[in-house]
Amino acid sequence: MNILNFIDIKLYKGRYKNLSLKVTDNGQLVVKAPKNLSNEKIQEFIVSKQKWINRQLDKVKEMCLKKEEYDFKSYVYLFGKEIEYSGKKEKFYAEAFEKYLSPIVERLSNKYKLYYKSLNLTNSKRVWGYLDNNKNMRLNWKILILPIQLCEYVITHELCHSKEFNHSKQFWSLVEKFLPNYKLLRKELKNYSFLLTNRVL
Repeated sequence: MNILNFIDIKLYKGRYKNLSLKVTDNGQLVVKAPKNLSNEKIQEFIVSKQKWINRQLDKVKEMCLKKEEYDFKSYVYLFGKEIEYSGKKEKFYAEAFEKYLSPIVERLSNKYKLYYKSLNLTNSKRVWGYLDNNKNMRLNWKILILPIQLCEYVITHELCHSKEFNHSKQFWSLVEKFLPNYKLLRKELKNYSFLLTNRVL
């Protein structure tokens, strides 16, 4: 069976040094290849990566199933639970950020003795949170939609950057110190990546 007959492929040729593959959240295979590489060689490479591609497509399916659990037109969501709300959703989440999220960050900061200077809201389409060199934390407001354990994972992850400003072995050891099951949480969080790129308000 040739996988090329069953997958949507987008090919880009240009000044790329290496051949690379990426499966997007909508199940499309994006291929970036050096401009002089033949289509035959590209196809051979794609077929050789069939098992990897299938694994990525399975992850996309899991994310799509998770996405179907949400009805953003009818409800707002707080820590994984749906809430009927008739007002402006922007106001709901802005207030929830101050009422619920700020205290959680403060609590975890004190609990783990990992400190930050300031906390601000962001609407990034790429990341759940960020802690800069000056220990200023920015959290994506959409973590309010996540189940509480994933919300706290994101916050703990960013707080750990106050000690290790990288993703080194030492960093992950620090995360594991506070969250021994962080690998499971990290994997589960990927099923919610649709929240970053999709309009939910």
